[in-house]
Amino acid sequence: MKKQIVFILISAFAAAFTSCNNDDNGRDNVGFSPKSDQQMTVGPEAGIHTIYYDIASPTGASVAAEVSPNVDWIEEVNTTSAYGEVYFTVSVNSGNESRTADIVLTYEGQALEFTVTQEPYASFTISVQESECTTGMVVWKVVPPDPELTYVSMAVDKATWDSFDSYEEYIAYDIEYFQEQAAKRNLSYEEFLEKYVLKQGEGTYSAEDLSADSDYIVYAYGMDAAGNILTDIYYAQARTLPVTPEDVVFKLSVEQNAEEWTLTISAVPNNDEVRYLMDVYNGTNTPEAIAESYQKMLDEIIYLLPILGGGTVYDYFMEMSYQGEATSTPIDIPMASEFTAFAVAIDVYTGQIISNVSMLVCESEI
Repeated sequence: MKKQIVFILISAFAAAFTSCNNDDNGRDNVGFSPKSDQQMTVGPEAGIHTIYYDIASPTGASVAAEVSPNVDWIEEVNTTSAYGEVYFTVSVNSGNESRTADIVLTYEGQALEFTVTQEPYASFTISVQESECTTGMVVWKVVPPDPELTYVSMAVDKATWDSFDSYEEYIAYDIEYFQEQAAKRNLSYEEFLEKYVLKQGEGTYSAEDLSADSDYIVYAYGMDAAGNILTDIYYAQARTLPVTPEDVVFKLSVEQNAEEWTLTISAVPNNDEVRYLMDVYNGTNTPEAIAESYQKMLDEIIYLLPILGGGTVYDYFMEMSYQGEATSTPIDIPMASEFTAFAVAIDVYTGQIISNVSMLVCESEI
């Protein structure tokens, strides 16, 4: 009888031990498994991504998440929004290399490791359209890495570009300029970017009113409407053409209207392709002195054009200049007893005189 009682006690103890041991195994083997690929690749843009998992035998415990140390581009990990899902937020990858981090999920002593790789944007393609560049304009074509990507593309003289120690400093210089221009127009920074700055898709762009025979940098970088920088800066060097002198001579005649105190100048150039200006000089002087004085006046006009909202240098001189045989609009007769009517060829992109002065000294009829 004693043996039977001992046997029963031992059996009960063993059963209890086995039952307890099975509970531990249940907690350690709850069926915590991945539904997402554990090697994840995400795009370069900022955004929210999801890791999916499954738990065969939930116990009511919480899933915990840990990101690799010293990783700042995975900004937030949310494990509590929905069962079976973990959300994580990445910032934009504005570099030119991919970057990788691990997210480790744990549940009831079990761990799942997910490796997240964020790709960079591919580079911009920038090509200078040399055949379209002029003495006062450079033209370039931009192909962005993504047709949906918004970006900045502009030109700057090379001396200014070289004065910055880093690309980050130059972009900060751009941003400061955009903010100043937004304030002048009573627009928010975001409104100004969207209306005047940001471009999208493949495009051909130009910068005008530049100096002749000079180096410029044309560039592009990704930016969104909130002003976030999305990519590195990419650039190419362009150069304006030198001003080419024209060997042109003008045959001049003058007709005065004493009643209206005006005159007109008629000119016949020996080259019908050039564009030229006609005007009068108060008194007489050498052709070189007249050209110098007239160029100073033209330079003042060029300086005032953006202030007065007069369009580009090219637009102004195309409107004001003549081509082929022409008669000027009426000009006030100078008060001097003698004056000099003259004509001179002009580079319409820069406003620079490109020929010798042809002139005709006249006596005033008033």
